Amino acid sequence: MTTSFLSLEQMATVYKVEQDWLFEKLLEKLNAHRHIILTADQGWGIQEYVNELGFQLAEKNPDIQICYMDMKPARSTTSFLELFAAALSQRFPEVTSRVEIDSSSMDTLRLPALIAQRKEIRVAIFLANSHLFHRFRDTIPFLRMLKLKLRNQKNCIFCVYGNNNPFFRDLVHYPGPLSGLGQLFELGHNPLNHRSASIRKLFHDHNKSIGYTTSVHMSYVVDNHPFYLNLLAWHALIRTHYKCTTAIIEKALLDLIHHFDYLFYKNVESLTSKQLSFLEALVKGNYKYRE
Repeated sequence: MTTSFLSLEQMATVYKVEQDWLFEKLLEKLNAHRHIILTADQGWGIQEYVNELGFQLAEKNPDIQICYMDMKPARSTTSFLELFAAALSQRFPEVTSRVEIDSSSMDTLRLPALIAQRKEIRVAIFLANSHLFHRFRDTIPFLRMLKLKLRNQKNCIFCVYGNNNPFFRDLVHYPGPLSGLGQLFELGHNPLNHRSASIRKLFHDHNKSIGYTTSVHMSYVVDNHPFYLNLLAWHALIRTHYKCTTAIIEKALLDLIHHFDYLFYKNVESLTSKQLSFLEALVKGNYKYRE
């Protein structure tokens, strides 16, 4: 974590999520009906990143409606199709209630296009934990058919994302069954990319508010790391009655530090005095330490 050395006004000018070229590139591709596949290391915070991606996609394009799906509960192709139909039915009941759905059929995968046509909108599907497809018994033929069903649906956008592990890489890299569904992007942490929209959405969803520069400040104090930012935002939300301020953020940051006190203690209690001296030297920026 860093200590703020820029004013809020300077941060609002210098560091904006709109200046994240990759984020903007992904938004442009999704808006142009270009499907994408996202991977990131476990714990990186890909869910928060995708939530912000969906939030800004819908915010900038009123004709796009988002449906988030998490395939973690699915253990087979049948249960995945049932989950797919249930998620769309919950998001668009006014359409699915008038359609007879056979959730055991691969035709279920055509529902997004039907919904887009009936509502005269564009539908964006964000499919979480897609690295878990490898658990299915008939993974390869099923995902090949999934790709064919999803790829050319009119007025539909698909974002498939999951952990960057060997299982998922085998599925999305050529000649894997999902290769060709959309362009593949591997996400990494960049401390200059502020994630303000996801913070503002969190507060908005709980009938509270936070200013843009304040949200940028919150992102900045944890180096814009999605995982820690998510935790900090929740701590700040709990402390906020109506509108979040920088003072609340500072208190929430202390809450976050205390949150990891016990884990830190367990990690360092077994260190030797030499190891502790070495860590102390690193913190102070020195290259020498006492024996």
